[in-house]
Amino acid sequence: MSTDTTPSPAPPPVRARRPQLPSEQLGLNDRIAATMTRAVGSMWAVYASLLFFLTWITLASVGPLHGADPYPFPFLLFLGNVVQLLLVFVILVGQGILGRLADRRAVKTYTDAEAILGQVVKLQSHMVEQDMILNRGIALVEADVHPWIAERKLQPPVRVRDQFIGFNGRLAAWITERVSSMWAFYAAAVFQFGWMGLALAGIIRFDPYPFAFLLFLSSVTQLIFMFVIMVGQDVLGRAGETRAEQTFLDAEAILQQCRTLQRHLTEQDRVIVTICSYVRQNAPPGHQIHAELGRPPRARP
Repeated sequence: MSTDTTPSPAPPPVRARRPQLPSEQLGLNDRIAATMTRAVGSMWAVYASLLFFLTWITLASVGPLHGADPYPFPFLLFLGNVVQLLLVFVILVGQGILGRLADRRAVKTYTDAEAILGQVVKLQSHMVEQDMILNRGIALVEADVHPWIAERKLQPPVRVRDQFIGFNGRLAAWITERVSSMWAFYAAAVFQFGWMGLALAGIIRFDPYPFAFLLFLSSVTQLIFMFVIMVGQDVLGRAGETRAEQTFLDAEAILQQCRTLQRHLTEQDRVIVTICSYVRQNAPPGHQIHAELGRPPRARP
């Protein structure tokens, strides 16, 4: 049996890339939303809110605010309702940002795993070709390909939007896409403060201070959006679990292929050592092969 003794070139190295921070992937509105989320998503915001409300209640009960906002503190309740509605939009925007960043990371992780598996497969093919040279065409190690390598080609990267399934899922995706942006937050702020301004100017006469109908609309909107937030949390959780499973299978396949490569290299080393020992003992003195066997490794280009 004749075999080609010219080995194929080794797989090219994977090009390094500069890590990209999440903040570099955000637009202006997303950065504003991230800043607001960090500001209100801390215990200091909780302490400040408690201090503000307790101070206001005290001053409105026995202090100078008693005449302006006595019990049951209608203005404080109104102010809290306005802030709650705006914070609901901040939460929705934060969920939207997390979902978009998670989708981008999922695509990058999927692409990286695909590149690693591709390099491993090329290395295995290269070593099989070397077996043809070293061992008369007989493979030194039986191929052990992880089944996930073939299965993952049928599965695209896991994205948040793919978790919205069916009519209800499409409706939830449509609502989430439109309310999880800073433009929705701006619209809510303009609507509420615009309503108050028009009511105080006497243009909206059916809802004077303390704006009972506006508070009613805000309460209904908050209740609806709380369910939207819960749906978004469930979707983010499902997407995260699916990504974790996919990443686990990728890592498992890579580790198995690396073990196979290690066994293959060990067997090739055994054959190479035997061949080199034979050459040293039988090659004529001064033959070029002696210099080749003693040459140090080449420097990386």
